[in-house]
Amino acid sequence: MPKITTCAVVLAILLALSLQGTQAQAQLARTFVSAATGNDANDCNRLTPCRTFQQAHSQTFSLGEITVLDPGGYGALTITKSISIINDGVGEAGMLVSGGAIGITISAPSDAFVSLRGITIQGIGFGGGTGLRFTSGAALTMTNCAIRSHTGNGIEFFPAAPSRLAVSNTIVADNGMRGIFVQPGNAGEARVVLSRVETYNNTSHGFVLDGSASVFIPRAMVADSIAANNGGTGILANTAEMQVVRSVSAYNGSGVVASAAVLRIGQSTVTGNSTSTAGVTSYGDNNIDGNADGNPAPPVIARK
Repeated sequence: MPKITTCAVVLAILLALSLQGTQAQAQLARTFVSAATGNDANDCNRLTPCRTFQQAHSQTFSLGEITVLDPGGYGALTITKSISIINDGVGEAGMLVSGGAIGITISAPSDAFVSLRGITIQGIGFGGGTGLRFTSGAALTMTNCAIRSHTGNGIEFFPAAPSRLAVSNTIVADNGMRGIFVQPGNAGEARVVLSRVETYNNTSHGFVLDGSASVFIPRAMVADSIAANNGGTGILANTAEMQVVRSVSAYNGSGVVASAAVLRIGQSTVTGNSTSTAGVTSYGDNNIDGNADGNPAPPVIARK
């Protein structure tokens, strides 16, 4: 009897190990989603794609990649690992957000890197909604994306620890609050780069960098970007450091504003705003004209 019991225990252990191995093998380095042929009962391989981003996320190794095969809606997503989601020109691929939901939530380990390319996050109203919310992870990179028509903020970057945000070739428009809102938590530290980013028609501000809740000073570089027709300020730094170059802030409530912050602008245009460049310093090579405050010249700093 003891021998039989021992054998049974050994067999149980071997079975458990076998099941773990099967589960590990089920994940892939690269998975695929398709609106036309996808099914979440599939393994997310190239010939047997999944239907939703969330299922593909669960089937993908950390540091792996999800590839979009055709246009369509792929559902809301919570990201909890290093991963890339890639749409390289097959057509619009993303999700619809309504009812106070969040399109993409990123709550990943402190060493996780997340990349989104060619993704559309579209709000359809019905009582609140946020395009993307980041709370943890090492870095988020967004390229060729569109975040539109949410009743809340378009992009929320709220890191609880040191994190990085890079956004390029992306439009954030028509949202009921802010376009891009960066506000680190008490122990959060943000380093932000916006390049060729356009924020239009947001009810509140276009881009906000707010360090008032953090013990660290957030820093941002904005280059070759546009903030226009926003109800509040086009570009706003509060308790932060920001540099704006080769950019435009036009037809907003206020143009470029610094509040208890260091904000330097160069080679940029500020026009058609109620307030032009409150609290900022200039390299003396900007076009500041046509604003309702009479276009007072900001203090000039020496170019080095």
